[in-house]
Amino acid sequence: MSILLEALQHRVQSYLQRVGADYSENDGEYLLTRGSAAVVLYLSEFDGHVFLDFHGSVAQNIQLNAESELALYKTLLSWNVADVFGKFALVDDQVIIKYRQLADQLDFDSFCFTVDSILEYADSLDEMVAAMSNGQRHIDATEVSAS
Repeated sequence: MSILLEALQHRVQSYLQRVGADYSENDGEYLLTRGSAAVVLYLSEFDGHVFLDFHGSVAQNIQLNAESELALYKTLLSWNVADVFGKFALVDDQVIIKYRQLADQLDFDSFCFTVDSILEYADSLDEMVAAMSNGQRHIDATEVSAS
């Protein structure tokens, strides 16, 4: 791990503790949760810069017919145009949200704003996506797989 990535990891851990976020860490990956949603935060480095990479499953185990698939694609495209934080996609049987933020000069306020925005999107949209796709929210799919 580079010095830049180590410094970012230390900063992220400090910020998460400072804000009292609901998270768990595993080998430099952070599972952030809010309500019924979960988003994984990865730290990455490319070309001398460090990044925060967010990846969350908005809805899982979705089942679509041709009509509902088209409606879901249109909804995801409109969100991608309208929303600043995140891009939405249908991948296999889940709808995901992804976002990448340059973190070279990451400060506490911008970190909190980004984390709050991503978690709010994931938590507020999961019920709607699950309903329109006959799928499950993250928390519901996790409970089923744990049983």
